[in-house]
Amino acid sequence: MSLSRKLLFFPFFAAGIAILVIAVKSQKDLPVEPISERARIVDVIPLERTSIAPTVIGYGQLRPKTEWKAIAEVTGQVLYRHPDLEKGKIVEAGTQVLRIDPIDYELQLAQAEADLSKSKTSLTKLTLENTNLKQTIKIEESRLKLSENELSRIQNLVSRGLASQSDVDSQQQSYLAQQKLVQDMRNTLTLYPEERSATQAAVHVSQANVDQAKNLLDKTSITLPATMRVSTVDIEINQVVNMQQTMFVGHSIEAIEVEAQLSIHDLQTIASSAGAIAAVGNPQAIPNLDKMSAVVTLSSGQLTAEYQARVARLSDTVDVNQATVGVILEIDQDLQTNLSEGKPLLVNGMFVKASITGAKQDLLMVPERALHGDRIYLMDDNGKLDIRQVTVLYRQDGQVVIEGDVTTGDMLVLNDLLPAVEGMALRAAEGDQL
Repeated sequence: MSLSRKLLFFPFFAAGIAILVIAVKSQKDLPVEPISERARIVDVIPLERTSIAPTVIGYGQLRPKTEWKAIAEVTGQVLYRHPDLEKGKIVEAGTQVLRIDPIDYELQLAQAEADLSKSKTSLTKLTLENTNLKQTIKIEESRLKLSENELSRIQNLVSRGLASQSDVDSQQQSYLAQQKLVQDMRNTLTLYPEERSATQAAVHVSQANVDQAKNLLDKTSITLPATMRVSTVDIEINQVVNMQQTMFVGHSIEAIEVEAQLSIHDLQTIASSAGAIAAVGNPQAIPNLDKMSAVVTLSSGQLTAEYQARVARLSDTVDVNQATVGVILEIDQDLQTNLSEGKPLLVNGMFVKASITGAKQDLLMVPERALHGDRIYLMDDNGKLDIRQVTVLYRQDGQVVIEGDVTTGDMLVLNDLLPAVEGMALRAAEGDQL
C-alpha cells in the first residue's frame, strides 16, 4: 500500500468517532424508577395472658402408707393361726389371726389379783386399827387422869400421916406406867399417815401388776387393727414364739403412697405457682401443698388406669445419683370402688407415673415454634421486625410460658426468618389478627 492510502485512513477514523459522540449525546435519558424495599409476609398473633397451671411429670414406685408388723410381746406356743394368714391375702379389721398359749399369763394374773386383794385387806385393817386406837387413847387418857388424881390423893394422905411412903411409890409406878402407855399409843397414832401411805403404795403396785398381767394376757391374742394385705408370714401353728419376734407383716390397703422423683427445676416451677419457693431442708420455704393436685397413672400393656392423689409432703433429701427431689403423693383407695370402676387395687412395688399440677396463674404463653433460642420476633406498629429477649419459665403441651420486656397486645411473629435482621420490613399474611 502506498503512503497516500495510509494517510487517508486517519480522516475516516476521526469522522467515525465524532459521529458516535454526537449520537450518544443526542440520545434521551431512559426513566429510572427507585428500588422499593420488599416486605416479608409473616404469620402474626397478638400476645395474650392465659390462665395456666404448670404440670410436671415424675415417676416412682408405690409403697404402703402404713406397714404393720406383728411383733411378739409375749412368749409361748402358737395354738391358733387363721387360715387367711397367707401372703397376698386381704384380712378384715378386727380378725383374730393368731392366739398364743395363755396359761402362764392366766396364772400370773391370778397371783397379781391375790396380791391386790391382800394389799387392800391390809389397808382396810390399818384403817380400822387407827379408828380403834383413837378410841383407846381417849380411854387410856381418862385412866391416866384418874391415876394422877389418885397419886395426888395419896401424897396428901402421906403429908397428914395417914398413908405410908410405900403407898405413894406404888401409885407413882402405876401412874408412870399409864403415862407410858398413853405416850406409846400417841406415837403409834402419829405414824399412821406414813403407814397408810406405804400400804396404799402397796395397793397401787399390786393394781399395776394386775393391769400388767391383764395386758400380757390380752397380747396372747393377735387381732388386726385395720383391713390389711398380708405381706410376709414367719410363724406356724404349734411353733413357740419368742419376745420381739416378728410374726408377720401387713400393709394397709386404704391408703398408699408414691415418692415421685422430680427435677429441681420442675419442683421449683410448681412450687412457685403455689406461692412458695422450694428449698430442700428449709422449713420456712415449704410450698403451699394444698394448692397442688396430682394424678397417678398405672400403665401395663393395654391397661391404663388413673387415680386421684394429693400432694402430702416433700422428701427431706435429694437423690445424689439423679439430682431429683421426691414429692410424696397419697392415694386413697376403696376395694369396692376400684372393682366397680374396673381399676386394679394398687399394691406395693407398682411403678407409676405421677402428673403434678400447680396453681393457676395468668402468664404469657407462645407457641413453641415462635421461640428462637431465648428470643422472639415481634412486628411493631410500623411493620418492622423487633427482636426481644425473653426468659423461658417452662414448656407445656407444645407451648412455652415466657416473661420479659413484652406486653399484652404485642404482635408475635410465628415464622422463622432467615436471616432475621432487626428493623426489616414485615407484612402480616391475609387473615391474621391485626
